[in-house]
Amino acid sequence: MSVNVLFLCDDNARLSPMAEAYLNVDPSRGLRAFSAGLSPAPDLAEGVGKILAAHGLSLTGLQPKSWRLFTLAHAPVPDVVVGLTPAALGATGRAWPAHTRLVDWCIGTRATALVGREALRDAFHEIRRRINRAMDEQSFRHSGFRRIA
Repeated sequence: MSVNVLFLCDDNARLSPMAEAYLNVDPSRGLRAFSAGLSPAPDLAEGVGKILAAHGLSLTGLQPKSWRLFTLAHAPVPDVVVGLTPAALGATGRAWPAHTRLVDWCIGTRATALVGREALRDAFHEIRRRINRAMDEQSFRHSGFRRIA
């Protein structure tokens, strides 16, 4: 059985798509990543494709979408929702089922206006570091995250 992880950011154009692509690189982990935004941008941010390609990751299937899609009856139910920007969990926190764990990584305190390849690269490295640590600690499968009410 897969664990569904939903990454949220403000525009679903930078941080959360990079997290989705990175976590989905190995489907044998039993994890499925999705991403969404509070106010989705029309397209992925310029440079995201280059950052992902530099790490052997694909843009296939990545497009900005609203977090509200994941509250619909036919949508995958997230087991874990990871907020990557300060407003992400505050705007959506009570929308998820009781079993859903809410995690605040808040990578985007300065990254919501990420411009330039260097800023995107730094954000990707931080996302990768946090996902790797969560994988090492098996945090996506256990209740090791702090619940945000």
